[in-house]
Amino acid sequence: MDELVVEVGMKLTQDLIYYHDLLENHGLKLVFSCITQDLYYTKDNLEGMTENQIKNHCIRLRICNALNKENNNTDKIYEKEKELITDGYKKVFDTKKIDFQYCNDTMKSRVQLQIIKDIGLLVYYDNPDYYNYPLEEQRNLLLEELNTYGFNFKNTDLGLDKLRTLYYKKEMYSYNQNG
Repeated sequence: MDELVVEVGMKLTQDLIYYHDLLENHGLKLVFSCITQDLYYTKDNLEGMTENQIKNHCIRLRICNALNKENNNTDKIYEKEKELITDGYKKVFDTKKIDFQYCNDTMKSRVQLQIIKDIGLLVYYDNPDYYNYPLEEQRNLLLEELNTYGFNFKNTDLGLDKLRTLYYKKEMYSYNQNG
């Protein structure tokens, strides 16, 4: 049986500097940052799908630039984009985000603060140590761990689904941003 992985994506109410300081004050360090543009293409109707179903029904092309570095594969991405359109795919999402990743020496995963265009600031997190747990327990453990880094989430708080939010043009929430 395949492991089912929970990823939480919680919308934040303060600004980036507040959460940067919060994480650093709780022993995490900024280890990577990048600007990412994801282009999603599909031939399918996405109506009524979960976040994960939308991801699985799309082909994603990613342009990722580490901050202060230049990306040399942009031309290849646009060539692939032309191929997809020729094959009958349509672009359904063009997302842009700035991603800041934090961790400490003992973590197997990273806490990601993402500023997503047309959505706002979110924190994303999953942890491979929890992958064998039932989905609800994974989620609760993720939120508890985030709370040890200074956040204040409740188990009943819903996470924001990025693609469903962009598709429906209103905030859409669920318990698992990978579900």
